[in-house]
Amino acid sequence: MKQWQLFWELIALLSVSSAVAADMTLAQTKAAFAKADAELNAAWSEAKEKLPEPAFNELREEQRGWVEYRDYIATSPMYTGERGDEEKIRESAAYFEAAAALTESRTSWLKGLVAPLPDGGSLTGRWIDSYGGHIDLVENDHLLHFSIEVVRGPTSHLGSIAGIAAWNDRIGWFSDKGREEGKEDETNLSFILRSNQLEVIGANTMWYHGARAYFDGRYTRVADLSAEEQLSVMKSAASGQISER
Repeated sequence: MKQWQLFWELIALLSVSSAVAADMTLAQTKAAFAKADAELNAAWSEAKEKLPEPAFNELREEQRGWVEYRDYIATSPMYTGERGDEEKIRESAAYFEAAAALTESRTSWLKGLVAPLPDGGSLTGRWIDSYGGHIDLVENDHLLHFSIEVVRGPTSHLGSIAGIAAWNDRIGWFSDKGREEGKEDETNLSFILRSNQLEVIGANTMWYHGARAYFDGRYTRVADLSAEEQLSVMKSAASGQISER
């Protein structure tokens, strides 16, 4: 997928343009945010019920940080098209529209946190981290075919990488050694399955992304991949290039 296409697709996922926001009344966007917030609270209650107490306590601390992140992103000019007094921005249609989209992403992440993996524990599917990152994965014969795309921060730094990682039960390892002509530093990614979260940790990844557009994060599975989508992921993984879809 070309970088400009990735940019607009991910911006659409996280927020709306100022032109779209202008077509919606403040009351409408407040209602959309209230609905998204209610769904988030329902997912939160389910997580509280299903997670062990230590895990939920850890999640509670992380959730506070996510709320700060949501408000930081939703008030940024890049996402709302609004500039000026932050208090006024927080009462704008653009803010509530962006906050609603971010909240919907977080709700999907929370649901994935407590939902069982498919029969057999296959990792194949779409995974997100609720901070602007998503992974399409196909697990096959002790290999993880992956395609990762991220957009991070209020200025929308982009990143993308695809490849094939060795997979051994709950741990995966990727190296691009010798793959990129003229690239001296080896890039590595580790994939660690912790309950229903797939933790990604990268080393020397700057070749593949802009400033701060890291791939690191804790992802949960939120959707299946069609047969066509799986083939696209495997094609990307084999070539090292994100395929257009």
